[in-house]
Amino acid sequence: MQIALIILALLVGLRVALPHIVKKYVNKKLDEMPEYDGRIGDVDMHLWRGAYSIQDVDVIKTDGDVPVPFFSSRRVTFSVEWKALFDGALVGEIDFYYPVINFVQGPSQKTRQVGVDKPWLHVIKELFPLNINRFAVHDGTIHYRDFHSRPKVDLKMDQVQVLGTNLTNSEKLSKSLVADIKMTGRAFESAPMEVKAKLDPSTRRATFDLAARMRAVALIKLNDFAEAYGNFSFEKGTFSVTSELAASNGKLTGYIKPLFDDIAVIDLSDAKDNPLKLVWESIVAGVSRLLRNQPQNRFATKIPISGTLDDPKVDVLSTLGNILKNEFIRAFTHEFEGNIEPADAERERSQ
Repeated sequence: MQIALIILALLVGLRVALPHIVKKYVNKKLDEMPEYDGRIGDVDMHLWRGAYSIQDVDVIKTDGDVPVPFFSSRRVTFSVEWKALFDGALVGEIDFYYPVINFVQGPSQKTRQVGVDKPWLHVIKELFPLNINRFAVHDGTIHYRDFHSRPKVDLKMDQVQVLGTNLTNSEKLSKSLVADIKMTGRAFESAPMEVKAKLDPSTRRATFDLAARMRAVALIKLNDFAEAYGNFSFEKGTFSVTSELAASNGKLTGYIKPLFDDIAVIDLSDAKDNPLKLVWESIVAGVSRLLRNQPQNRFATKIPISGTLDDPKVDVLSTLGNILKNEFIRAFTHEFEGNIEPADAERERSQ
């Protein structure tokens, strides 16, 4: 009886101490990231379902001058994927709740944070030893910021929901060797957007099919960006974009199709004290009026993309030709065309 009580007391003590042990371990691993430092709040253990949650995550750039964290999240949960376990596979899943990512542009390396390095994947692996087969983002937000431009820029995508499945590339789990990623959200606080991708995680070089679309957004919501980087502003109009991309072992093909409707650029009251700015806005407005599809009042083109992921190429002549096609032959729409295949697949079919 005494031995049983001792064992019970040890188990209770371990359960009480475990969150503090895990918190110390997680903070240590986050500290090991190059150029960044991480801190978390509380840790909640859910031993009955093979999971633990970390609260109030912040990842901050340490070797620069950036006033916002690169990544933050109210809660991140690592757990065993029980559905896969019932199918005989021991894999994990991650859920991010209210995450925020800040991409920051600036005049120097110290004032920028624009990417995620490979060691981050190693950190996640150390925080949760199982292969991740599923991940989900719940109500996330992505910012593009520039604190040094005039005016300052903050482009935001919010209400982001992401679901990635079959990331271990297991035919046993899903009857398919293809991983699926689906994403929805809202761009610039008004425009619905969607991304659907299928990829093969087992290939050494990227192999995927991707379709992305953002519905019409009022151009005045982009005025800070237009003024900061183009020295012009929009009075009215909408912007939407559609893209389909495919890659086979890193070889890329696809297109981006931007569409502008009912554009008005010049604002005399804003530019009257700056003659050079007025001239630039006049050129932008005049070109867009000349080359827009008049019945649709739409300025659009289709930008073909090829090459590799490391060195993508844009077909400039085709892009210019598609501007004229939109003007004189047929106005482009924001619908997917559905005719993009990886270069290898096209070559094999032609042989």
